[in-house]
Amino acid sequence: MIQFANKEITPLVRQMWKICFDDTDQFMDLYFSNKYREGNTLVYFEENRPVASLQMLPYTITFYGENIPFYYLAGLCTLPEYRKKGYMAQLIYKSHQLILDRGVALSILIPAEDWLYGFYEKYGYEQVFEKGEEPLPSLKDIINTTSGIEDAYQLFSSLYGTKDFCVQKSFADFKTIIEDSKEDDYPAKTNLSAMACIIDPKKLLSIYARKNTDKTFSIKVDEHIFRVENGRCSEIAATESVDFNVDIRLLCRLLFGYKTGELDEKYKTYFPLHHPVINLMLE
Repeated sequence: MIQFANKEITPLVRQMWKICFDDTDQFMDLYFSNKYREGNTLVYFEENRPVASLQMLPYTITFYGENIPFYYLAGLCTLPEYRKKGYMAQLIYKSHQLILDRGVALSILIPAEDWLYGFYEKYGYEQVFEKGEEPLPSLKDIINTTSGIEDAYQLFSSLYGTKDFCVQKSFADFKTIIEDSKEDDYPAKTNLSAMACIIDPKKLLSIYARKNTDKTFSIKVDEHIFRVENGRCSEIAATESVDFNVDIRLLCRLLFGYKTGELDEKYKTYFPLHHPVINLMLE
């Protein structure tokens, strides 16, 4: 059985997090005070005991010049003795349905370990963010060279706010990031490796179409066929031939422009290379 968290369940979700991730109480206090929301937390119960959970954290990303909402899946965990029973799969599928019902087209997550990339691929996730090698601008310098937290946020936003295919942070997010970093004397950070899953392909193809009015093509995504033409995207009936035949994972890579330079020429013509960025996610 899956249900949302509530006041009675929240301490058990926190305990589950502690068992699975072994984060400090200090970090967990910060996270559960600032990011955790019961209405965005799904919990799987076996015989009235919560044994697995995940959280859907709302963020925005700049996507072809538009700031669009997405849900960042965090805290995906199953108690050790209840693993390999398919409970997390059910939670992921449930989260995708809720995301779609809420009118959001995209989900993003950061695998905690390398082997999890293959695990999440089974649920439609594709790597579209790459780990950076160069350190990010120092948060400590941003704080020390500005007159207050509001000015610091303005400086921070000037670095990322106009960058396309970049996950954005609200003022509340920024304050939480600063509080977390300050406790460890502002450790160096880099861009992160992450995966994305398209929940509503028509919605994201429509944004692509609006920003690429010169592009015309038909594309089959799993069992659905879409036509991009004159700045619009529409779903069409089955046809004998299409320009592209892709699964949801390849569509994600194409729309994010992730390493499309390594693909066949037909893809590169319509989906040029981009460099998606995600960082500072309380990792």
